[in-house]
Amino acid sequence: MMSLFEAAWVIARRDFVAQVYSRSFILFLLAPLLLFAFAFFVGTMADNSDRLANQPVVALVTDGGTAEALAAARARLVGGTSELAFPVLRRVPPAENVAVQARALLANEDEGYSAVLSGTLARPVLTGPLRVDESSGPRVMLIVDAARRTAALEAAGVSAAGAPLVRDVTDQAAGNLQMLRRVIAQGGQGLIFVVTLMLATLLLSTLVEEKSNKVIEVLAAAVPLDAVFLGKLIAMLGISLVGLALWAGMLALGYTFVQILQDWVTVPDVAPAVGWPIWIVLLLLYYTANFMLLGALFLGIGGQATNIREIQTISMPVTLLQLMVLLLAMTVVGGEGGAAVWTAYILPFSSPLAMVAHAAQYEALWPHLLALAWQAVWIVLIIRLSARLFRTTVLKSTPGGSFFGFPRFGRGRTESV
Repeated sequence: MMSLFEAAWVIARRDFVAQVYSRSFILFLLAPLLLFAFAFFVGTMADNSDRLANQPVVALVTDGGTAEALAAARARLVGGTSELAFPVLRRVPPAENVAVQARALLANEDEGYSAVLSGTLARPVLTGPLRVDESSGPRVMLIVDAARRTAALEAAGVSAAGAPLVRDVTDQAAGNLQMLRRVIAQGGQGLIFVVTLMLATLLLSTLVEEKSNKVIEVLAAAVPLDAVFLGKLIAMLGISLVGLALWAGMLALGYTFVQILQDWVTVPDVAPAVGWPIWIVLLLLYYTANFMLLGALFLGIGGQATNIREIQTISMPVTLLQLMVLLLAMTVVGGEGGAAVWTAYILPFSSPLAMVAHAAQYEALWPHLLALAWQAVWIVLIIRLSARLFRTTVLKSTPGGSFFGFPRFGRGRTESV
């Protein structure tokens, strides 16, 4: 008889070949790329539209000289920050009664003014609702103050030109390094989360079809049920790694093509705390652990369902579970300890995401050995529990033997159904 790992390898090879050598696998590879490209395009367009639409517009009901001074001050401030950092100033010729004109401008829905600035530099008047004091008001006053300082210097005959800046370039700053490593940590967490969300959730429906056509009974009679669960997990993990390799290759080709045509995409001169080679290896290990942990859990949950409708019902709670795990793991990024951070490290389902962020921020390697061993223990326990639960509730067979008994790795008699 085959050992546990030999039987698991047979099941994994069967599922892997059936999936990879099918026409649907091409759609499986293209669907995430098209989805991410569409989401990126729509998100970018929506973000730009929202920023422009939400940028406040302030009407300048002042004389020409004051308006020009304010426009010049805004241009200087925007040059050091961004166009969206300050409200748009739009000059409106003053009427005889400025107070009435200001209220009329604020009521004009076609123009969409957020506030009206009138008066002079010495005595500015800002007209608008109370919320202006918390948003546009402080920025408008910065523009007014800059214009007043420039006017005062010019009146005193002092040049307002800025002093030349002498730059002393260094290799790296600790603050920038920490910020970029937090970005790398969040990127690693996001990559593991998204790929696992797309692929591991599919394991919910893996056993439904085989239960309906009685294939699972044949498999359970031929090999240990633990090997069936382990083999299906390995097969899906292998399929996901094939997809990751192809997606990474496509992205690398696209990046190289962009670099050749236009040198506007640059990689920051910073590396994770453990270094890029080790971090990439840890990223793959923690992705594998995360996939096996959640995949074993979802395979066990899906094994209890009897039809696709039940799978659809539990898909939403499963997705919410993954989001909660991600939010818990994100507390590690930039965190300085505390109950939430330690919970993220210790909880097996959030541990891979938390530790990949830890690798980006801290140099020590020994915590990763402990974490990977801890996660491996939980993978074995969840597979064991899922198989026993499936045998008891679905196959209606007695588990046979102790739950905590170690599986036989050598050759021996296969468990009976």
